[in-house]
Amino acid sequence: MPNFESASNSLTPDQRVAAEKAFSSVLVSTVREVVGDALGRNVLEILTSKGLLDAASNSKEFDGKLQSLFGTGAAVLERIVVKDLDRKLGIRYDSQASFDYQKSLETAKEVCLVGSVLN
Repeated sequence: MPNFESASNSLTPDQRVAAEKAFSSVLVSTVREVVGDALGRNVLEILTSKGLLDAASNSKEFDGKLQSLFGTGAAVLERIVVKDLDRKLGIRYDSQASFDYQKSLETAKEVCLVGSVLN
């Protein structure tokens, strides 16, 4: 397993901030796409106008908001978000593996940070 931590630690503070902003931007756009595609543009606009997607880059807070809105259906949206995010970042998605939304986002973020080191 690659050592993401040591690679991402070699970033300067400015590089790290830029990489984290880039990851956050990809994550937020992916969440908006998934919600819009799965629930429709009207639902996306309602959720956006109520500020319910504002926490999309904070996995714990966003997970809580999805759970309160959709109950167990939130897990389906989260899986789709992770699958699409992994595709965008070039990460192999394993649908058979146990699923943890927050852990999946942390892994994707580290991959994004390591990609910043390599570029």
